[in-house]
Amino acid sequence: MTGSRSRSGTKSIPYLALGDSLTAGVGAFGSVGFVRAYGGLAGEALGRPVETEVIGIPGATTGELRMLLERSPELRGMARAAQLLTLTAGGNNLIDAAKRFAADRDPGRLAAALERCHEDYAALLQTLRRLKSDGSGPYAVRAALLYNPLPGVPEAADWVKRCNRLLGSLAGGSVKFAPLYGVFEGRERELLSADGIHPNAAGYRMIAGQLHRQGYGPLA
Repeated sequence: MTGSRSRSGTKSIPYLALGDSLTAGVGAFGSVGFVRAYGGLAGEALGRPVETEVIGIPGATTGELRMLLERSPELRGMARAAQLLTLTAGGNNLIDAAKRFAADRDPGRLAAALERCHEDYAALLQTLRRLKSDGSGPYAVRAALLYNPLPGVPEAADWVKRCNRLLGSLAGGSVKFAPLYGVFEGRERELLSADGIHPNAAGYRMIAGQLHRQGYGPLA
């Protein structure tokens, strides 16, 4: 798909934002998260209007997003048509593991959670690549790495860094990852909402900016 025609006659860029509560914009309180801001940045950079579809599921893990993409014909159609895609995933895997770890202090839970997160994320990207392999045109996938959603948990920083290393190893071709850890570290009061986990409006603008800095690859 090369994009539909806007009112001005210019071909638009289909953009699919897929992910967890960050894609849904939880915590922004009246704002719309990073998606609208990123779409605006993309449109300015590419000189074309951007048409956005948002599939943001609060609480979704990498495995749940993987299954949704594999099993939903509607979502697969959106992904196949999109030229620009963003992904947010992985944070809930660590939060769920941290809750279980707090209950039984079993360090094996972390290793298992990281391995599963990596495997499911790799499969998610593989499915996207397969959907885009029909020669429908250039595309770019921009995924957000993790900031530390649990700065009050001593072990969390190491967990997040290890997870980011695993996820970052999946970059290549049309897929790039935007770093968030260093941007949020030490600025939690400024960039996180009242729940201490999700970004506020400023935090979401920061995420949009970090995704934008990864460029637009073959779309530019």
